[in-house]
Amino acid sequence: MPSKRLLKAVLPLMFAIYSISAYSQTKQITGSVKDSKGAGIAGASVVIKGARGGTTTNAEGIFRLPVPEATKTLTVSAVGFTTTDVDVSATSTVEVALVESNNSLNEVIVVGYGTVKKRDLTGSVSSVTAKDFNRGQINTPEQLLQGKVPGLQITNSSGQPGGLTIVKIRGNNSIRTGNTPLYVVDGIPLDGRTARPDFAPSGVGTTPASDPLTFINPNEISDVQVLKDASASAIYGSRGANGVVLITTKKGTAGIMKIDANASAGFSNEMRKIKVLDAGGYRSALAKYGAPLSDSGASIKPFDEILRHGFTQNYSLAFSGGSENGRYRASFFVGDQDGIILKTNLKKYTGNFNGQYKFFDKKLSIDFSATASHVAEQVAPISQDAGSNGNLISLALIWNPTLPLRHSDGTYNQANPSGQVNPLALSDAYNDYVNITTLLGNVSAGYKFTDWLEYKFLYGLNYGRGDRKGEIQGWIKGTGGDAPAKGLAAVYGRNLSSQTITHTLNFNKDLTDDFSLNALVGYEYWKTNYWGATTYVYDFPYNLTEANRTGIHYYDNMAAGKQGNLQAGSFRDPLTEIQSVFARAVFSYHARYSLTATFRRDGSSKFGSNNKYANFPAVAAKWTISSEDFMHDQKLFKTLSLRLGYGETGNQEFPSNAALDVYQYTNNATLTTVHFGNPDLKWETVKSVDAGLDFELLNGRIYGTVDYFNKKTTNPIILKTISQPFPGASQYINITDAYVRNNGVEASLGGEIVTGKDFTWSASGNVTILKNKFVYPAAGTAPFLLTGALHGQGTSGAYSEAIANGQPLNVFWLPEFTGFDKDGIGSYANKGTPQYVADPNPKAYMGFNTDIGYKKWNLNLGAHGQFGNKLYNNTAMSVLNISNIVGGRNIAEGLPGTSENVANNIATSTRFLEKGSYVKLHNASLRYTFGNIGNQIKNLSVSATVNNVFVISKYKGFDPEVNVDKALNGVPSLGVDYIGYPTQRTFLLGVSFQL
Repeated sequence: MPSKRLLKAVLPLMFAIYSISAYSQTKQITGSVKDSKGAGIAGASVVIKGARGGTTTNAEGIFRLPVPEATKTLTVSAVGFTTTDVDVSATSTVEVALVESNNSLNEVIVVGYGTVKKRDLTGSVSSVTAKDFNRGQINTPEQLLQGKVPGLQITNSSGQPGGLTIVKIRGNNSIRTGNTPLYVVDGIPLDGRTARPDFAPSGVGTTPASDPLTFINPNEISDVQVLKDASASAIYGSRGANGVVLITTKKGTAGIMKIDANASAGFSNEMRKIKVLDAGGYRSALAKYGAPLSDSGASIKPFDEILRHGFTQNYSLAFSGGSENGRYRASFFVGDQDGIILKTNLKKYTGNFNGQYKFFDKKLSIDFSATASHVAEQVAPISQDAGSNGNLISLALIWNPTLPLRHSDGTYNQANPSGQVNPLALSDAYNDYVNITTLLGNVSAGYKFTDWLEYKFLYGLNYGRGDRKGEIQGWIKGTGGDAPAKGLAAVYGRNLSSQTITHTLNFNKDLTDDFSLNALVGYEYWKTNYWGATTYVYDFPYNLTEANRTGIHYYDNMAAGKQGNLQAGSFRDPLTEIQSVFARAVFSYHARYSLTATFRRDGSSKFGSNNKYANFPAVAAKWTISSEDFMHDQKLFKTLSLRLGYGETGNQEFPSNAALDVYQYTNNATLTTVHFGNPDLKWETVKSVDAGLDFELLNGRIYGTVDYFNKKTTNPIILKTISQPFPGASQYINITDAYVRNNGVEASLGGEIVTGKDFTWSASGNVTILKNKFVYPAAGTAPFLLTGALHGQGTSGAYSEAIANGQPLNVFWLPEFTGFDKDGIGSYANKGTPQYVADPNPKAYMGFNTDIGYKKWNLNLGAHGQFGNKLYNNTAMSVLNISNIVGGRNIAEGLPGTSENVANNIATSTRFLEKGSYVKLHNASLRYTFGNIGNQIKNLSVSATVNNVFVISKYKGFDPEVNVDKALNGVPSLGVDYIGYPTQRTFLLGVSFQL
């Protein structure tokens, strides 16, 4: 027995000694694999010729590989490139340049629940890899894609760090059920919502939403696929109507452990300001209009007082390695971005860990991925529905520029004769903190019965917990609501949880020399739940004067508030469940003709008992013309193919209780009806046709696509007022004889303009032309629904947009302003009767990107824009109007040059419609690559990047790239601007290297 114990103890030691000895007889080869443009090739295979051992390149094309000392040659290969051998007998560092082959059609593209060869891809799918992403300060994955994909419209709706990014694919499909695409991360479909609670204190209003994808680390994304037409997205059935965005994160590569490090730091300022009168102009305006004297003798810039240079810093570190049978990657990210408005900030901490392991001669695979993220926000009182006295931006814009914000002793001037709230005082008295913790994980197991038949199981979990605490201290004056002289506070908690179980069986085989079949069948179960609680109280006994403030916040001492004013509430949405069966078959013949058939059947708890299940079919075909015999002798086209597809998808992005009778208890225990159920409620269905042409010219140096699409959304869902069982009741219904039409053309064109040894230049551009219309003959010519709610002075109950038959969605419905009469009073056509006057939907949007390289220097520029739309400037109407001057408040810079009378009534009209067309240079990045430094530091580079460099536009607001949420009765708006957070211009210096 002792000898056995001794043997057990000695064997591991002997093995360790042997391993060290074996390692001492190896050498390490490091290098890069690039294409003809000098760009790194991700996923290239690097193997020892004639022996075992190998690795793959990372996202930048870098590899490290330990090899036996006697190794002389490595074989390097990548999809779409010619395989090459590299001599390493006398070197440990190599730079490999692969030549593009004529077999690029064999490249594999990720689609729903699997992959297909590029040559067999029949749907409209755009792919963007890490090397083509936008650079700089990127807070959300969507920002990586802005200006990169035809048909993809991305709008940064707020300059607030982490603010909501609005994404639409080929237009607006729905009246009220949402137009956001489905996001799928490593096979896990996301809920689309966030656990972030809202905060809407009385007198201040609701602060804007944040982006639900902020928890993802953009540095860890390897590629994104955008499924744009129904033939591509029908595999996702009832959730695919608005398109699908597939996000794939970076994975480990075989080889010894390597470390990727990135760091950046910089600052932000405002890209543009709204022009108001300075102190001199204000005094001149007082004299011109004979306004009551409100010149206090000072000369200040109130808006600049709430601004600052926001400091930004980002750090990321990733470890990866493994073998051909087991790979891992762990990464960590820390980001801290100050906003340009006082007391706004975004902090982000994200960790990722994933692994891919194979057993039993690579027949069994076990993969896992886990993301843990904590996002912390500090939010300013910049709301989208408050009056001018409850918004920090508007308060600073209209503050009298001759009146000091502080007294000589440093205290706030809260005795403005106009009754206006001091913006610095509001900023100080208002505290609002959000903390969101998100977990996203999955584990999958696959088994290959043969090389062509594989079963895969996937389980995914996404959980978010959001906490928010806010207060307005009682020493503030003039805001209205519960805060002045009392103080208020609220504490919120929200929980969002979803789970996915997916079973798939994949068949992929060349049945004959000419015929191949890639088939898939599957089952999926997905559920999500949302619940939370709120506590609110006002009237505290302390922090009621500026001079006697304490450091104790109300939200940390809720029991100190008057308990008679305490309000506590909680909720839990009904559980949403979807179960699905689906199938897809891709047939390929002679590598020339491809046919894809897709079918999905979904059942959802969201719908009425009579319509819980629905079918979503799709079919598409592709003809690779360049593979035909008659194309062999031509030199112009490297590839040329024609696609045609039809599909049906569904939209169920509306409240989970829409089909149910919903009641709630009021504070006095009275049961009230929220809305009545509808057993016949069913999906909105999008029927889509797509025809596309893909081409590569001059041996691939010029490439592009052209697509025509036509989408029809039937059975749109609305919340309708009904007369039974009592007047004023409401119910969700489908409008069976109405539909929404989106049709247009999108095109992209790119080229390798110069491909020299020291100098390279590539450029690409895309454009989308789109028409949108709502058709409902039974509605007649009157508006069917109203939206575009307006806020501020002169806007009580006002709106600006309509849903109407024969008009684009959200058409502006306004009185037509014709000018001022001889007395300076506004005149309107047709006695001020509203008309359908303009379209907030852009007629076209575009993107342009160029990359210039000279030796070790690289310059990257990215721009985007939109054209043909109008914006409603609610800020100009309600905040900066001419009547301010007689009340001791500031006005817009251009108003004294008009003939308007200060007595003119401020009214909703086309006067405040402005052109929304713009072109923005959103990204400019200059990089210098030092390469390898010594034996340890690899691929060292430094960069300087500017985001939101400039915008060209006639719009007078902060930024024409805006869409403040001005929904009315649940119907979303479009193109209304109301004192949002200004767009930030960010300057960053960065460094990256590998170890």
